[in-house]
Amino acid sequence: MGQRRALSRLLFSGQGRRERDLGLVGSSLRGLLGSFRTQERDFWSVRSHARIRPPVAPKKPFRKETHGIEWNDPYHWMSSPAGKAELVEHLHGENRYADAVMADTLPLQRRLVKEMEGRMSSELATPPERWGSWWYYSKVPEGGEFPVYYRRRAEGSDVKAFMTAHEETLLDQNDIARQFGYAHLGMCKLSADHKLLAYTLDKNGSEDFTLFVKDLSTGQVLSQHTTEGVVSVEWADREPCLFYTVIDNLMRPSKVYCRSLDSTTESKLVLQENDASRFVDIARTKDWRYLTININSKTSSEVHLVDARNPGGSLRIVEPRRSEVEYFVEHHDGFLYILTNLGPSSNYRLVRCPVRTPSSKYWEEVVEVEENIAIVDMDVFDKHLVLYKRRAGLPCVQILDLPLKDRICGANGGRELPLPQQMPEATFDYDLTTGKPTLLQQDQPALHPSVRESGSPSTADEWLDLSSLYVCKQHMATSSDGVHVPLTVIHSRNLTKEGTAPALLLGYGAYGQMLETEWCSDRLSLLDRGWVLAFAHVRGGGELGRAWHHAGRLTKKCNSFHDFIGCANHLVEHGYAHPKKLAAWGISAGGLLVGATINMFPNLFRAAILEVPFVDICNTMLDPTLPLTIAEYDEWGNPEDPSYFNLIREYSPYDTVREKTIYPALLVSASLHDTRVGYWEAAKWVAKVRDLATVDEDRPVILKTSMNTGHFGEKGRYQHLRTTALQYAFLMKMMDN
Repeated sequence: MGQRRALSRLLFSGQGRRERDLGLVGSSLRGLLGSFRTQERDFWSVRSHARIRPPVAPKKPFRKETHGIEWNDPYHWMSSPAGKAELVEHLHGENRYADAVMADTLPLQRRLVKEMEGRMSSELATPPERWGSWWYYSKVPEGGEFPVYYRRRAEGSDVKAFMTAHEETLLDQNDIARQFGYAHLGMCKLSADHKLLAYTLDKNGSEDFTLFVKDLSTGQVLSQHTTEGVVSVEWADREPCLFYTVIDNLMRPSKVYCRSLDSTTESKLVLQENDASRFVDIARTKDWRYLTININSKTSSEVHLVDARNPGGSLRIVEPRRSEVEYFVEHHDGFLYILTNLGPSSNYRLVRCPVRTPSSKYWEEVVEVEENIAIVDMDVFDKHLVLYKRRAGLPCVQILDLPLKDRICGANGGRELPLPQQMPEATFDYDLTTGKPTLLQQDQPALHPSVRESGSPSTADEWLDLSSLYVCKQHMATSSDGVHVPLTVIHSRNLTKEGTAPALLLGYGAYGQMLETEWCSDRLSLLDRGWVLAFAHVRGGGELGRAWHHAGRLTKKCNSFHDFIGCANHLVEHGYAHPKKLAAWGISAGGLLVGATINMFPNLFRAAILEVPFVDICNTMLDPTLPLTIAEYDEWGNPEDPSYFNLIREYSPYDTVREKTIYPALLVSASLHDTRVGYWEAAKWVAKVRDLATVDEDRPVILKTSMNTGHFGEKGRYQHLRTTALQYAFLMKMMDN
């Protein structure tokens, strides 16, 4: 393993994260701008949509009863397979209504697309990375939507040798997209001898992946090894032997198979997990010494080791599963290095043990838990171990030398890498011995001439710093119970805090996931128009460690909503936002956050965007036949338990719509092939809001459904621009009403 490696993508707020895989990026605008109708004027009448009537979803009585409580769900038919055809027809009507309401913003949408496209380079490439006798990299060709993956023989160490070496195409995702009409590349793994490429492909957005194996010497896909329903794949070390996981009828990866590509025998079942709350994943240690079979629920884990040099051998368990205990394994020089929350704190600490005695009674502490610092990940190199941490919610990177000189490294052991701040996304190569960073690549957005003069680098070793243009600062908002909630606020340096600006508050707050404030050049279209962007790091997320997650899940879920409200109030009270020009944005579980908050305080926001929102949580969690439901019990609770049922119904956005109350303007989106959040959830909530609440004529409730994508929407580099332009135009229109 090399001594130097690009460790982090530097984000707009100064935050960084590790980039493991080549990014799925691409560029094509053909047909994109042509879909916008040309108009003479670039403004709208504030009441232009007042005469447009939304489609009315039929109400069909459906009585439900749980724990002795009875209620009527008039839109239950939307979630029934028997009602799909009728619902799809209704969704087409909703799309026509959305287009009609937003028709007067088409010139603005067109201009926004041109702005965002203009900030992107026509061709994008990743820095080459050395692996063995090859350089690997990807490029997005001009006019392409997706990346093409390449390699060149490493015949020398200088740039000239690299450029003169023959370029070999491994995989062209543009060709795949043309073949299937959609392309989401999941896993992409090279065999240890660099001769075979295994990759998984989602062909319609449903996240139902197919495994393909390509012979790189011939360029041919080995059709006999194509397998449906594969989630993760990994190669053994010494022979063409492939491990992979396969989903069950609920799309849960539950089985691990091993297939020898030199044999005509069928794949061998290695492990089957019958607990419906657990997912099986196959990975390998970075030194290729072991394969790891990871069996995880939302709150616990169990790891089995497979000798990568003897893939037919028996499995060895590291530590049996136990409730609320998680651990993750790497290997280096005969030791297992393990991140685990087993111990007095719920946050992770680093331990190690000899690989021959892997159970927890042999674990010795390497890095202990520190106050206000959470370990979130690790990476192992030949002579160094890298820990990725969060200090008070902000990222930091600690380097430990290997082999360890002392048995225990204290909390202050090792050294910390400096992370540049206030800059667009960049890739650095850090020399882990000297700590010297080398800038390999940075996003260079097209900026106003005055910006370029003040922020552009003067030499190739300097990076673009936008601190003269924009301010990114972390605040602490106060929640209803007095808890301080991190709030990242970004705005133009020209902003005067007089309480007149429009502001957009984003939130997520679930599964211990962090709401990243990463660089996104699209957002300059809001910032340069005087908007304030704010990111609410509410309880339920992982910014402050596992305790922060636990404080916003199960019986404490309502803390997330109160935190979000506290962040909204903070923006107004401190002059960042006009109280009538505040908007909210949430995606998936973040849509639940925004939806619940709106029901609690309908007048808090002027407008809100909810993408693929999890708003019918009670009905979904009562249906164990849906994908993911059982696995979600650890996060939300099982409503078969009366206490959890009552709690979930108290905040479920669909079940708590306020009657005869003016709601904010809403732009709600869904995807027909979404297997994580049913497309009917958004449709049910929108229908119920229109039926019960008071929908002001200047605050329309819009539902927009994608008929050909899944939970994560379009995957191409430029395909998302139309959607983003629609969303930004919606926000601007509603703030001007």
